[in-house]
Order: sequence, then C-alpha cells, then structure tokens
Amino acid sequence: MKLKDIMKEGDFDDLGLKNYGKELDQDDTGAGFKNDSMFEQLGKILDSAGNPNPIKHVMTDDGEKIEVSPQQARVLRQLLTAEGIKPNVKMQFTKDIQNSQTLHDFIDVKDYHKMGQIFMQKYM
Repeated sequence: MKLKDIMKEGDFDDLGLKNYGKELDQDDTGAGFKNDSMFEQLGKILDSAGNPNPIKHVMTDDGEKIEVSPQQARVLRQLLTAEGIKPNVKMQFTKDIQNSQTLHDFIDVKDYHKMGQIFMQKYM
C-alpha cells in the first residue's frame, strides 16, 4: 500500500499554513525577470567557450544584446555568488545586472580585473 492510496492529493500541500509565506517559495535568481537570469546566461557563455560557435552575448531585460567575454562572465558570476556579501546587497546586484545600464558599468571596463572594484564602489 502506498501513501497516495491512503491520503487524498492536496491534504498536506499547505500544512495548515493557509498560504502564509507562499511568496518565499519562488526561486530568487529568476523571479520577475523577462529573460533568463544573468547568472544562467553568463553560465552559457562559460559552458560554450570551447565550442566552435560559442555564445558571446547576453540579453538584458530591457532588450539590449550585450557582448560578454568568458573572462567577464566568470568575474560577474563570482560576484553574483560571492560569500560574505549581505543577502540584500547580493539580491540588489542580481536585479540590477539584468538591465543594460548596470551591466554596461561592468562590461565597458577594459580590464575585467577591475570589475570587483566597481562592485565595491556601487554596492559597499
């Protein structure tokens, strides 16, 4: 006998909480974005780096297609997942980087090693 034979579907879906805290069930990295999260798009650039036709662009939520090098993608993903950064700062950066204006602040720097300094100036 299986549990689904004993109980009706939906008996414990809410655990008696009456949907309290339901807004927290959504994944933070992709919630509310028009396109894939920047974290995912940057990962695709890194994953395809050795391919004959690598992915070289990301699409921002405001519709701009921006070229990103694998080195820039690696640094931005490190900033998106860095330890020791307050969750609210990390969440703000995650949301901001989805738009072309903020992404250009990081991508337009000639030396990708300075992207960490830009992050510190904007968010710390």
